[in-house]
Amino acid sequence: MRAWLRRSLLILAVFALCWGGAIWYWRTSTRMPSTGDLAGSMLALPLALLISWWLGKKLLARLTAPAAASPALADAAGADAGAPGNEPAPRAPLHLAAAALRMPGGASAPELAAALQDKQQRPELDPELTDAQGYPVMSARVADLDEHEQKALLDDWLRTRPADTAQGATAHFDAEHLRALALGADVLTELMQEAAMHTELDDYKAAQPRSRAALALPTLQLHLLLPPDWDQPQRDTGAAWLQAQAEQQGWPAGKLGVHLAGDSGPLALIEQLAAQAALQELPCLAIVLACGSHIGELTVHDWTSRGLLFNAGQPGGQIPGEGAAGLLLADAAQAAALQVDTPVLLHHASMAVRGQSADSRGHGDATLLTELGGKAMSAASVAPAAITRLYADTDQRSSRMIELMNNAGTLLPDIDLSNDVLSVAAACGQSGQVATLAALVLARHEAADNASQVLCLSNLDAFRRAAVVVGAPTLAPEPLAAT
Repeated sequence: MRAWLRRSLLILAVFALCWGGAIWYWRTSTRMPSTGDLAGSMLALPLALLISWWLGKKLLARLTAPAAASPALADAAGADAGAPGNEPAPRAPLHLAAAALRMPGGASAPELAAALQDKQQRPELDPELTDAQGYPVMSARVADLDEHEQKALLDDWLRTRPADTAQGATAHFDAEHLRALALGADVLTELMQEAAMHTELDDYKAAQPRSRAALALPTLQLHLLLPPDWDQPQRDTGAAWLQAQAEQQGWPAGKLGVHLAGDSGPLALIEQLAAQAALQELPCLAIVLACGSHIGELTVHDWTSRGLLFNAGQPGGQIPGEGAAGLLLADAAQAAALQVDTPVLLHHASMAVRGQSADSRGHGDATLLTELGGKAMSAASVAPAAITRLYADTDQRSSRMIELMNNAGTLLPDIDLSNDVLSVAAACGQSGQVATLAALVLARHEAADNASQVLCLSNLDAFRRAAVVVGAPTLAPEPLAAT
C-alpha cells in the first residue's frame, strides 16, 4: 500500500512540475501554445521523464544485484541458478542417510522439533551479553557449552602438531569462535559414527594396502560451511581441527576429503555435489556441516555499530544465536551400504536470486518463494495436499516472516500456518547457514517418523531463495504381469 502511494505521489509530482513549468513559460513569453506544444508539454514530456526514471531504476537494480548473486551462480554446478526459469535438469534424489544438530532448545532433531511445535523455544535476555548502554541483549544460547574447555582442547591439539604451530598461532579465536567449533565437533562426531556403519569399512581396514584399491569403500567428502566472517587463518585452523575430530572416528584418513565450502548456501552446495557425482559417475557419500555462533561481545559490538542488533530502537534487527547442523548424504547404493533403516529422500532443489534485497524498502519479489516451491514439488512429483509440514530458516524479522507466511499460504492452502509452518531462526536466533541445514535436519526427522513429505523453504538471506522437498519414498504402482 505504501509503495503504491509513493508511486502515485511521484507521478502527480512529475505532471504538476511539467504543467506548471509550461504554463509559467507561456505566460512570461506571452506566446499562445499550439496543439503540438500542449501535447508535448502536458503529456509527452512527463511520460518521457517517468519512463526514463523507471528504466534508470531497473538498470541500477541490474548493476547492483550481481554482486550478491555471483557466489550462488558460481557454485550451482555450472548451471544458471539465478534465474527461476532456467533450472538444471532434476537429478536422482539423494538419500539423507543421517542427520544431527546442536541448537538452542535441542541437542537432537526430536528435541528441537518438539520445542518448536510446543512454542517452548524462543530467544531470551542473555545473562552475560550487554549492549553499549549496559542493557542485556536478546539471544538464543546453547546451554551447558563451555568455550574454556574448547580452548584447552584446541591448544592441546595445536601443541601436538609442531609443523602447523606457526600457522595456528596466527589464528585468534574469541569465545564465539570456540563455541562454534565445539558445537560443530559434536555434530561431526555423531555423523562420522553413522558413516562408520558402511558395510565396506571393516573389509577395507582388514585388507592389505595393496588390495584396498579394489574395494568399494568410497571417499567420504567432508564439506565445511564455516561462518563467512571468519578470517582465513581461523577458517584453515578450524577446518584442520574438525578434520582431526573426524579422523578419530575410525574412517581411513586416505578415504577422507575435506573441503571449505563457499557462502552460496547449503542447498546450492548439495546440488553441486549431486551434479558432479552424476556427471562423473562417481559414488556420492558426503557430510555437509555448518557451525556458527554469534554469542559473544565481538558480534554485539559489530552489529550495534552497523545498526543490525535487535533492540527496542531497532525492531528489525537480528538476534544473536548459535548452533551446528549436518547431513550425511548418499546415493542409493551408498545408502544401502550404510544400512539406513528408514529411507528419506532429498529431491532436486529449486533456487533463485532476488533482483532486490529483502532488506530494502518495498522488499519486492513477493511471490518468488511460491514459484520455487511449486517447482520443488513438481520435481519431487508431490502434490501440495501431500505436504504435512513446512520448515524454514526464517528469522523473526517482519520482512522475512511476512514473506514466508504469504507464500506458505499460497503454496499449501490446506496447511495450518500457526502450527505446521515452523521457523528455525525465529526460535534459535541468527546463526547463518546453520539455520538452513537445521531446517533440513528437522524435515528429515519429520519425514522418517511419519513417512510423510515435508517442504523446506529458505529466505533468511537478503538475496538467495530456495525450496526443496524432503520425504519418504513413494510407492510406485506395480507393473502388470505379462500373460
